Amino acid sequence: MKTRFGVVLATTLFSINTLAAAEVATVNGKNITDTEMKSSLAGFTDSQRQSILGDATQRRNLLNSLIDREVLVQEAEKTKLDQDAEYKKALEGWRKDYLSNRMLEKALAPQMGEASAKKYYELNQNKYNTDQVHVQHILLAEEDDAKDMLKKVKAPGADFMALAEKHSKDPSAKNNRGDIGFITREAPFVKEFKDAAFKGSKGQILGPVKTAFGWHLIKIVEKKIGNSLGYEEVEFRVKSDMKQELIQGYLKTLKQNAKVQINDKNLNKM
Repeated sequence: MKTRFGVVLATTLFSINTLAAAEVATVNGKNITDTEMKSSLAGFTDSQRQSILGDATQRRNLLNSLIDREVLVQEAEKTKLDQDAEYKKALEGWRKDYLSNRMLEKALAPQMGEASAKKYYELNQNKYNTDQVHVQHILLAEEDDAKDMLKKVKAPGADFMALAEKHSKDPSAKNNRGDIGFITREAPFVKEFKDAAFKGSKGQILGPVKTAFGWHLIKIVEKKIGNSLGYEEVEFRVKSDMKQELIQGYLKTLKQNAKVQINDKNLNKM
């Protein structure tokens, strides 16, 4: 739920440690504590939290948003919204989100220290630079279709962009004919796509590369070599990348030991 103050009141992956709660307001006898205020800022960085809590106006605005929430909650309880089926479904969803986040926190937090981040940076320095790569791509829904298309785009005289315009499942291909232009390592593309693109050589056609969107064929049109970036310049990216790799590694281990069955028939009916 987003409040008037713009704060998402939710539990996030790595929560804030708080001291003993102190009352800052009451609503019909119900306490709002400083711990609750701090917890509502769990989605912010340390510096952002310090800035908000250190400013009297922002602190009061935050408290007012929690008061707004509390009067709404109390009114909802009066009308028994907390007893209907929709509420129970939402509560079950929250329970799963909370427990999954807590499990990740317990399993991964010990590996998320500053020393670990710097070591990760040293081992992956090739990812942190201002390199650029000009790419074109064709997106297909099925791997077999992508393999067949790969033969066509590699055939002598093949026009990659014409084939992208005609066959790509990417809606933008009708306008850009599959030409994405230059992308950087910070560009908002899925990891698998970027990793393949930056590893490729000029003129190479790569794929099929699987992402959450389907199967990609990627043509490397041109590459521009940039400058290496220091740890301080990319600290946030390094920690984010490291966290995502830790999460994916941990999930992979759990799923290898789990019995997972997918009903494609019902999935495709959605």
